Amino acid sequence: MNAFVRITSILFFLFIGLSLSAQDRKEELRVRKVRLQDEIQIANKILEEARQNRQASVSSLQTLNQKLRIREELLRTIDREVELIEEEIDVQEAEIDRLKEEIDTLKAQYAGMIRQAYKTNRESSRLLFVLSSEDFAQAVRRVQYLRQYSDYRQRQVQEIQDRQADLEHEIELLSRQKQEKEDLRAEKAGELEQLTRERNDQRSTIAQIQEQEGSLEEQIRRKQEEANRLENEIQRIIAEEIRKAREEAARKRLEDRALAAGLVKGQDFNDRTSNDRLENLITEARRASAATEPESSAPDVTFELTPEAARLARNFEANKGRLPWPVERGIVVGRFGLQPHPANNSIKINNPHIEIGTQAGSEARAAFDGKVIAVRRIPGTPILVIIQHGNYYTHYGNLSEVYVREGQTLSARDPIGKIYTDPVENQTVLQFGLWENDELMDPYPWLTR
Repeated sequence: MNAFVRITSILFFLFIGLSLSAQDRKEELRVRKVRLQDEIQIANKILEEARQNRQASVSSLQTLNQKLRIREELLRTIDREVELIEEEIDVQEAEIDRLKEEIDTLKAQYAGMIRQAYKTNRESSRLLFVLSSEDFAQAVRRVQYLRQYSDYRQRQVQEIQDRQADLEHEIELLSRQKQEKEDLRAEKAGELEQLTRERNDQRSTIAQIQEQEGSLEEQIRRKQEEANRLENEIQRIIAEEIRKAREEAARKRLEDRALAAGLVKGQDFNDRTSNDRLENLITEARRASAATEPESSAPDVTFELTPEAARLARNFEANKGRLPWPVERGIVVGRFGLQPHPANNSIKINNPHIEIGTQAGSEARAAFDGKVIAVRRIPGTPILVIIQHGNYYTHYGNLSEVYVREGQTLSARDPIGKIYTDPVENQTVLQFGLWENDELMDPYPWLTR
């Protein structure tokens, strides 16, 4: 009996552990599914705005392509949900079988007890059983035995009833899981129909765009030139920022050497004293005191940060994969780096940023704490804003108006400006880029999902 109880307990706790694990995974899939459905909803709104143009465009094709990728991921998520429910159903059915077996065992034990009691009652009464005791102590023990035996029979009845209730509960859970599985299969069928329609839309859009082959090539060339101009301007701004930081760091080291040589700032030199003049003053002061020049500090690095900027850079880096999106609601419609053009695979385009599609009237917002170092309108393009986060930089392109100024300090999610809506294509797209020092990076892995 004890061994049976131990085995039952082990199986019970194993079942509970598996159930909790499955629930966690189901919740994770549920959250992912909600996110994907929200992204599809955003894509639908963007495409609805674009359709007012009544002409296929590359931007709408990019949104449609992303919507297809999201839909395919949603289908994979539903498949995984079905697999998890099937695993749960297997565990549930095994638990039902175990409960049935346990109930049968308890009933068999109880039936044996009843038969034994019947035999005892036929051979001699309980009173005779007690009166036939050799002494008073034995009689007391026999009375206690009969009472315990009666209590045990009652507990057996209660345990059978409890297990029966557990069995009915598990059967009800199983029924609900099977219904959930059928609902998911119906949902998947609906998503597959949507996917088929969207693939047809994709083919139709590509065909319409390819009919304008000459103008398409011109659009691609013009867009790539704009991207190159944007990248070069950002690189120039960042290089200038690094140059100023180097000069400030070199000046600080020089002034520290002057102070160590006994010179007094404001008396022997000031901020307007040239570096060459300050070097001469240091040499004269050293010669006068017969002191030797200490060894120079380490050579300039790519970017010398103040303690505050270094802390900001560390915080920025520590938040990789958790940075807030630079728009309140949006989807990535253009990926970073070299890739085939969405309408013509033989043509390659090179994006120095990701493109985030959103709704008309949306605002760009800071992805992290930092300082605005540039607000520029590059000829032929909308406004660009660059924010410094230590030795990291984020840039926000394609803005129609801005709310910030150079030198302003921002916190994460602070509004930067309104995103430009193309009047021809009715598309609202933010260009979001990331740099570490003067190295261009893919910003997408840095954003929270």
